[in-house]
Formats: sequence, structure tokens, C-alpha cells
Amino acid sequence: MRAKVWIFGVSIAVFLCSELVVARIVSADRASVVETNRYVGLEQLSTVRARLEGLLQANLIAIRQLRTELTLNPDIEEERFRRISSSLLTAELHILHLAVGKNYRIAMIYPLEGNESAMGFDYRSQPDQLNSLMAAIDTGEITINGPVPLVQGGEALIARVPVPNGENPAHLIISQVINHEKLFRDAGLGEHPFLEIGLRGRDGEGLAGDVIFGDEQLWQSDPITQDVLLPTGSWVLAAAPANGTWIPDDYPSATSWLVGTLVSLLLAVLTGMILLNQHRLREAFSLITRQARFDTLTELPNRHYFQEQLTNYLHGCERRREKCALLFIDLDHFKEVNDALGHAAGDELLVTIANRLRASLRKDDIVARLGGDEFVVVMKNITEAMHAQIQAQKLQQHIHEPVTLGNQDVIVNSSIGIAIYPGDGENVNELLKAADLAMYNAKNTGRGTTSFFNAELREQAASHIELHHAIMLGLKNGEFFIDYQPVVNSKDGSLHSVEALVRWQHPQHGLMPPKAFIPIAEKSGAIRELGNFVLNQTCLDIPKLRKANIMGRVAVNFSSHQFYDQMAVDTWFEILAKHEISPDNFTFEITESMLLPDRERQRDLLLSIHHKGIQLAIDDFGTGYSSTSYLQHFPVSMLKIDKSFVDRVPEDKHQTALLTALIHMARALEIDVVAEGVEQVNQVEFLNKHCADLIQGFYFARPMPIAALVERYGQ
Repeated sequence: MRAKVWIFGVSIAVFLCSELVVARIVSADRASVVETNRYVGLEQLSTVRARLEGLLQANLIAIRQLRTELTLNPDIEEERFRRISSSLLTAELHILHLAVGKNYRIAMIYPLEGNESAMGFDYRSQPDQLNSLMAAIDTGEITINGPVPLVQGGEALIARVPVPNGENPAHLIISQVINHEKLFRDAGLGEHPFLEIGLRGRDGEGLAGDVIFGDEQLWQSDPITQDVLLPTGSWVLAAAPANGTWIPDDYPSATSWLVGTLVSLLLAVLTGMILLNQHRLREAFSLITRQARFDTLTELPNRHYFQEQLTNYLHGCERRREKCALLFIDLDHFKEVNDALGHAAGDELLVTIANRLRASLRKDDIVARLGGDEFVVVMKNITEAMHAQIQAQKLQQHIHEPVTLGNQDVIVNSSIGIAIYPGDGENVNELLKAADLAMYNAKNTGRGTTSFFNAELREQAASHIELHHAIMLGLKNGEFFIDYQPVVNSKDGSLHSVEALVRWQHPQHGLMPPKAFIPIAEKSGAIRELGNFVLNQTCLDIPKLRKANIMGRVAVNFSSHQFYDQMAVDTWFEILAKHEISPDNFTFEITESMLLPDRERQRDLLLSIHHKGIQLAIDDFGTGYSSTSYLQHFPVSMLKIDKSFVDRVPEDKHQTALLTALIHMARALEIDVVAEGVEQVNQVEFLNKHCADLIQGFYFARPMPIAALVERYGQ
């Protein structure tokens, strides 16, 4: 939950940061648009400025020419003044009239009409007029004032320039009155389609001067500006967008924000998804790592992780010269509990035992589940072997305490094997083997006990390894062979089928009984190669039997170590296919114990074998967990009743009753019965009486080579 909140917070932060970036981008784009439009506006304003300057200079030509005339002819006659002025004042100019002042008074004016009131005007009577006059005299250049009120009414711009006269600078002053409204209109100040234009700089004072044209507020809106140069001083043109903003009306501001927000939202969602996926991947990796290291049922370290832990610890022990003890724990009769109460109850029992082991150990000690009902404990840094013995007994006491499974209290014992590092092994594999052997020794001495690994067990393990290598070498050297024991019909002695029995002619020990090497082959894994040899040899012998008109099936025994391996089963059928032998020539014999663990999986496997034509027989029936339930559940075609049920028949009434019940049960289930180990005639008579017609034993025939079998039963 915390991780999801964190991911949500990061996604929100990404969204907000993205929105900030969008804001900056939109703002930068708006600023760019504003800057571009201001630049375009500045170009348009430059055009207005150039037009205004041009028109103004065109109007000032008249005052300049008149000044030249008066400089050459200071005593100009009024008639000549009118003619010159008339020629200068053309219709396209904005000049209202020209005037010449002598000694601060207007002496001549053209046109006189409408300007009569200005004749004789004394500039000294109005301070503003006098100041502008004095400014022109001081600079000797044209000055432009106004707009100023006129004596004859209205307002206008007045341009003044003195006529050079060294003795009296104020002797002659030329004034030119300009219609500023028409001038500004023709220059385009008032009718621009996009810009609102203003002008300031009264009396040529630039930005410091008063507003001449336009709205005073325009100058408060950060307008673009252009200087308009005057003969003396300057005006300032200003412009701002007519609509109040440099951003065009069609600028996609809302669209930009919408797209940007969608992108921000997408980034936030993608960030959240990426972080969530990373979180899930980390959780999955953590789960996979945990599943690879820990047992899913008990949550204890599994075999692989235990070996890794112990390997690392043993390296430290070697450096520190410490001792440790490995306790190999196996629950006694766990399978009976599992079969009686079900897998769920068995799992609950394993979890309870695991919790008890955890609670009984120090924090530094290691406890793990190797699989099934096998646990291991590593006691770190022990000084005496007796400490391991004491701890093992404590663990047995805790394991022995009742466990409530459903409505039933169950008590289980444990057998514990103890191996000490470094005396019993210097690495993980050696210690595990030593503790495993010690555990089996504890089981063999009565279960519910503990046993230390010792020299005798080491010798036994070495002997088993030696025997394993001898088996593998014997298979390579052709020391193994097959004898066949007939299964006959007791009524007439005819051959029903044969059982293939493996024999070993050891080069040193001679003919070895199966009990001497089969258990070791099962423990070491050599049973697979041995079973494949038997199947290969029987495939070679079957054509010989068929040629001698011996048609019965051949029974082959298979170990549980082979049946649990699907690859081994696949190998069997590959062998049959290689020899081109049909599966319906075989009966596979298995023991009852092979049907108990993982019933559904075993049933599926046996059904697949049965459907291919191979019959299934239960060997040594009655010695294991005999139950009618699996006879109905599995595709069993034959029961082979163990010799121990036949030995005391018919003398032992209880044994006789039990054997009779077994035969009748099998008949009721329509399953064939073979009585094994029949050696006496009274046993044959009893079995005939109770319809157990198929007999295998020394009474009829001992195991024999293929040649003897063909000679005896062949036609």
C-alpha cells in the first residue's frame, strides 16, 4: 500500500512539474509572439515616423527659403513677401500662414485674410511665445512649438527661425503656423488599422514633454516607441495594439494549455504505470527469489538455500576453527498420517512442526526443510557433541507434543541423525550424507531416537558407493542376466505367464541375491539403468518365446524410484519402440506403497501406461497398506499375494481366513489373483478350492534361463 501511495505521489509530482514546463513553454511562446508582434509593430511605427518626418520637413522648406530671402534682403517689401509666400504655400502642405516679426512684433503675415488679429502681435505679451522665440534666437535654428493657442483662434504648431543679423538677432523672426491635426492625419497617426498611436514631446522636449496626440494612458502600457527628429529637439511616437494586447485574437492559448495538460497527464500516467510495473517486477522478482530459496509451505529455507547458507557458514567455521552440528530430522510414520487424514492435514502438521523447530532454536542457528517430512537443523559454534545430543532430544520432545488436526489429536515421533563438523564431513554434501546415514540408523534401531554418525556408518556408506560402482560396471561388462519364473494354472499346470527376475553373477562374490543389490541400486539411482537393462533383455527374449509358441505376458518389476519419473516412463516406451515389441506383451509389477503419495498424479501416469496395452499388477499384496479404495481407483488387473500369506495355509486358521478373504475380494473386483511362494501340495489344493488358479512358486517351477523355459514349455 505504501508503495502505491508513493507511486501516486510521484505521478502527481510529475504532472505538476510537467504543467510547470507547459506553463514555461506557453509563456515563452506567448513572449515570442509578443516580441514578434512588437517588432512588426515597430516596423509599422517606423513607417509612420518616416512619413511624419517627411511631411514635416516638406513643410519646413517654406520657412527655410523665406529665411534665405530675408537674409539677402532684410528690408523686403510687403508685396514681395506676399509673392514669395504665395509661391511657397502650396495646397499639399499643412502651412496655415507665414509671418515675419520685427523687434518682437509681427510686421507681415500671409495670407492676411483671417489673420488680421495677429498683425502687430507683440511676442513679449505672452511668456510662452516669448520663450519659444528666445529659444530660436539662442539656437539660431528652427524651433517647433506647440500646439499653442493662436491669437486668431484655434491651435497649431509654430515653427520659428531668426534671420541672421549680427547686430540685432531679434530684429527679424520668421514664424510658420502648421495645421498639426491635418499633418498628423496625413502621416497616419489616427487611422492605423492595428495600432493605437500617440505622440509626445511638446516644444521638442521628447519623452519629457507633454502629450501632443493620443491618449495619455497609452504611455502607461509599455508601448513601442520611435523618436521623431526635429530641427531642434525631438518628438516621441508611441504605439500599442488597438485591441489592448500583442497576442492575436486567434492565438491558440486554450489549445496549447489543453494539449500541454494532456501531455502532462499522459506523462504522469506513464510514470505511474512504469513505476507500478517496476514495483510489480520487484515484487515478482522478490517472490521468485523467495520461492527459489524458501519452502512455500513452511516458509523455511529449502534444500538449495540451506546448502548455500551452510556452505557460507562452513567457510567461516574453517577460518575461526569452530565446530557445528548438523541434525537430520525425519518424522516417523508421517505417510500414515498423510494417507489417513489427507494432504491438507499433512501439510498442517508440517507447518506446525516447522514452527516448533523455529521456536526451539537460537536465532543464529539454521533450520530448513529438505522436502517431504525431512528437516535439517544446524547448531552453530558448539564445543561438545553432547550439546547436539541434548538439543536433538529437546527437539524430539517438542515434535512429540500433540497436534490438533481437525477434530483429532495426532502425535508423531522423529528420528534424528547427527553429524559433527569437521569430523564427520568437511563440506555440505559430506555432512548431509553423514547425517542422513545416521538418521536411517536411528530409524533402524527403533525410531523415535537419535544417532550420531560413526565409523560403522561411514564404512556402510563406502560399501554402498562401492556396490553402486560395481553395479554400473557390471551392467557395462554383461554380468547381469535374466531368469524367468513361470506363473502356471494350478488346474492343469499350463503356463499362464512368466516373471522376469534379474540376477547378478559377480566376478568375485559369485551369484548375488537380489536383496543384496536391489535396495542399494534404489538408493543410489542405479535402479534406472538396471530396470532399463531388464526391459531391453526381455524385449530381446520375447521373440524367442513367441517362436517357441509361449504366448503369455512377461511381468517386469519396477521400483517407485522409476515410476515417479516421467522421463523414465518415456524411456520404457522408447525401448519397446526400438525393439518393435508391442506393449501388450508386458505386465508391469509395482508395490502398494507406490500408489500412496500424490494419488491423482500416480493414477494419471498408470492410466496412460494401461491405455497403451500394458497390464498392471500389485506385487507382494498384503504387506503394505492394503486397501480396496486404490484397487477401485487405479487400473489394476492382477494381485500377487505375498508368500507370507501362503506359508501357514491351511494349518493356521487365521491366516487361512485372511487369505480366503483376499482371494474373494479380488474375485469380487474382477481382478486376477496370483499366489506367490507356493511350495507344498496342500497349499495348491487349498488355492484350487478357493478359485485361486494362478500359482507361482517352487512347487511348479523355480526361476530358469530363457533356454530352459523354452525347452520346458515351448512347442
